[in-house]
Amino acid sequence: MRGWNVNGRDGTKVADPKQMMGMVIAEVFEKAKELQEMLDRDPLLFEQVEQEAKELFDYGTGLFLTGLIAKTMQTKEHTQRSDSVRENYIIPLSSGQDRQVEVHMGSGFPCYATTRYCQPKNRSEKEEDHTPGLDIELSLFGFSGNVSPWLVSKVTRTVALSTSLDQAYKELQRDGIKLERNMIDRIVTQSGSEMLTVRERMLEEFESGSMVQGTEFAGQKVSVQIDGGRTRTRSELVAIDPLENFGKTQSEVSGVPSQGRSKEKRRKGTFTATWREPKVLKIYVHGSDGRKNEAFNELIDGSFGDADYLERLIAMQMFRLGANQAASITFNSDGATWIWGRIDSILSRAKVSKEVLIFQVLDVYHAAENLSKGIKALGQDFIENKTDHGKEQLDEALQFNELRSELRDGNWSQVADRLEESLGKSKDNPKLDRDEVVRVIKYIRHHGETGHLDYPKFSLMGLPLGSGSIESAIRRVINLRMKNNGTFWRLPKAECILVLRASILSGRWDEDRKRIKLSMQASRKQAKPPLIESTSRKSDARKALAKT
Repeated sequence: MRGWNVNGRDGTKVADPKQMMGMVIAEVFEKAKELQEMLDRDPLLFEQVEQEAKELFDYGTGLFLTGLIAKTMQTKEHTQRSDSVRENYIIPLSSGQDRQVEVHMGSGFPCYATTRYCQPKNRSEKEEDHTPGLDIELSLFGFSGNVSPWLVSKVTRTVALSTSLDQAYKELQRDGIKLERNMIDRIVTQSGSEMLTVRERMLEEFESGSMVQGTEFAGQKVSVQIDGGRTRTRSELVAIDPLENFGKTQSEVSGVPSQGRSKEKRRKGTFTATWREPKVLKIYVHGSDGRKNEAFNELIDGSFGDADYLERLIAMQMFRLGANQAASITFNSDGATWIWGRIDSILSRAKVSKEVLIFQVLDVYHAAENLSKGIKALGQDFIENKTDHGKEQLDEALQFNELRSELRDGNWSQVADRLEESLGKSKDNPKLDRDEVVRVIKYIRHHGETGHLDYPKFSLMGLPLGSGSIESAIRRVINLRMKNNGTFWRLPKAECILVLRASILSGRWDEDRKRIKLSMQASRKQAKPPLIESTSRKSDARKALAKT
């Protein structure tokens, strides 16, 4: 018989919230005397009293919630909703059978639910085609892995926003959420996998033409910014014998330069690790001054997948938000070629209206940075403040401030000409790096000819000139959590943390969670993340063992 039990599998049978509130009141009266005595004995124990009182009422909250759910499950409407979910599931399900499972409510309160679980009628023999059954009654309340939706959000947000899983575990313990570390990890992985699964379903819906176009950013001035970060991964671990290679650097042992280290150090390290570039996108509405319009939530998303995958992702998100019907769309980015060469394809995929004004702006700070590199590569003196030097010395050196002003004024052709002229005069300079100077000249001419350096026009039109917004997003989403010293990620877990942090920091967590709950009612089958190579030592070891 379906229902709920508290205080053990065979404990008190839950009938309704009134019954549970009676138990709560009894617990409060019993505990009140003890807490009062503690406070009378030493007022400085009030913090401990606060903690114990919170845990007491968290326990009461769990009892109260089980009463509410138990009462709802007794209604005719609940049965009708359950039948409707079963009939609309992605594959045919059996009528179901009752089973008892351990469930965790708010603040980790454990209880036991006997609910209706429906298995697939025709279970696939192929593992990749297998779609799991559904605990219909828990899905109606938004449970994930037998964990209540509030607890999923609390645990996931704490882990995603903390510096590490260990730190999150300690903070949750202090908050009275007494969950095992491995369970916390499981909740976060499940939450991230569900978010990735829903994103894959949205991509399929978009590319099949069945997605309904959004209107959130329609008619607005929109900026789309794209950039890449860096994260150390465990995708290519190289075992090192500490005795055979004692005193050698990791580069000397592996034959590959150490990645991510500022200098080589001799150490007894046990493995090397590679860096992987997570590609991040940000879409937001800006005002006539080029600054973000705070009335609209931004969207941050990203992936450790390749550039082709990100192209599809950007197009889908633009269509879903209605950015393809914006008044204008401005693409801001640095000089990475993998970005600029895909903009036309993104616009085509996103079905951007012909009436939308499109602007492509090279980040003014990256442009100035490359100009600085070109001047230094000439081997001349680098003078930033010309008031501190005589006219003769000024004539001998290119002035960075002067050329930077010319570049910002849209005179990119004159800047390139000055660099070429100085290159010819510096051919006998032993400090000259000709290849670097030529690269910078080509860089400026290419972006100038394609209209990416028309800063005066962009400024008059109130467009953002820099890509500082996406740089900030990478710092907040990637660097502060995933680029810590001594941290190495397996890519599937890194992909989960990336999308979870992006959703939270975008301010879109609640709407994303609502979408996930509804999607999981239709199918519990998890999509694979857009990653190709195996990233688990355990899985690699299993494959090697299978071959033997």
